[in-house]
Amino acid sequence: MDIAFIIIWSVLILYFLVMIPIEYNNISSIKEQKKKANMHHNEMYEKMSFEEEQLNFNLQGNLLNLPSNLVAALIYKLRHRNSYRG
Repeated sequence: MDIAFIIIWSVLILYFLVMIPIEYNNISSIKEQKKKANMHHNEMYEKMSFEEEQLNFNLQGNLLNLPSNLVAALIYKLRHRNSYRG
């Protein structure tokens, strides 16, 4: 029974670590598209194709991705903190 918990936690931690760069790339590409298009967040999602919209929804809406999404957002804000100050 203890081995099963160790394996499950190991897989979850590995998934968390693998998803951080994927989430970071997604966040940075969305911010870059928003900056290039000079649109609000909602307008940008309305202009996306169905496939792109579903990809972003599934990537950001999955509860397993929540911890890695939070860490990736924190890393993005720390790396780009000068651009937030205006």
